[in-house]
Amino acid sequence: MKGMEMVNGTIYNLNKRKKMKNRIVIIGLLMMFVGAGTVFAQGQRQKPSAEKIEKRKEKMKAMKRAFIGIEIELTPEEEKGFWPIYDKYEAKREELRKEHRSLRKKYKGKSPEDMTEAEAEEVLAKEAVIREKRNQIAKDLDQELKSVLSAKKILMLHKAERAFKKQLLERIKNRRGPGGPGGPGGRGEFGPPPGMD
Repeated sequence: MKGMEMVNGTIYNLNKRKKMKNRIVIIGLLMMFVGAGTVFAQGQRQKPSAEKIEKRKEKMKAMKRAFIGIEIELTPEEEKGFWPIYDKYEAKREELRKEHRSLRKKYKGKSPEDMTEAEAEEVLAKEAVIREKRNQIAKDLDQELKSVLSAKKILMLHKAERAFKKQLLERIKNRRGPGGPGGPGGRGEFGPPPGMD
């Protein structure tokens, strides 16, 4: 019989043995690729060190300062009064962002559907407080800036901040690609309140 072999009195189908051998090889290769992919992916997801994060923040701050300075065309005299005020309010905004991150971290991975009613109430209340604080910071900044800038330049500042944020988000989006964190299908938990993203 074709494709058959007799070993120790038992007839073996060679075609079945070949198929089985091929399956084992294919399964082995798949496991290797999956394992290598997992190791590679874990290497990619490692959190950056605190030092790297701090360097990124400083670099971003310098880029933002340069961008704003160019966009609102600050004179040397305006710069002297503007940056200390702006930096003071940026520090307040950063504290508010930390507060919001801590709230998001508390419910990380939970979509609104997965929350209890009490958890949803807590999130709504805390986000409302964060929005109020953010709006108050913006009002106070505008009021204090009136002592060193014209109303027109303050409006130009608002526009420059939005443009910088838009460019920054585009860079992040392009770096991560679709489907990554922040991309389509990336995050399931609740997001930042309007204007905080």
